[in-house]
Amino acid sequence: LESCFFSSLMANHGPSYGLDAELKAKQDSKYDPVIVGKVVRWINAVTNAGVTEANIHEDLKSGVVLCNLANALCPRIVPKINNGKMPFIQMENINAFLVALKRLGVPDTDIFMTVDLFEAKNM
Repeated sequence: LESCFFSSLMANHGPSYGLDAELKAKQDSKYDPVIVGKVVRWINAVTNAGVTEANIHEDLKSGVVLCNLANALCPRIVPKINNGKMPFIQMENINAFLVALKRLGVPDTDIFMTVDLFEAKNM
């Protein structure tokens, strides 16, 4: 119950106005369902996780699938995966995945922020 309460508090940002609305519209225009479909199929092929396009945020939010993906690409690159439901535990998993990406050579400019995924700010 606590995790649901905190998640709903963090994800409820209300409507955007003015410059914020313009920036959100620009950000939303970058979301490409075709690319999302390809990514979902690839994640499922590598991890057998059952991620769906319709629920991609919920499927990835805990970071568990992402950590398993990193470990499938490079065994033990994420040494500990937490299965807890508390927001800080899930954000630790997302951060562990991002650290693994850096170790694999992904440039910082191509890496998202933990909060962007956790709060579905910039999918």
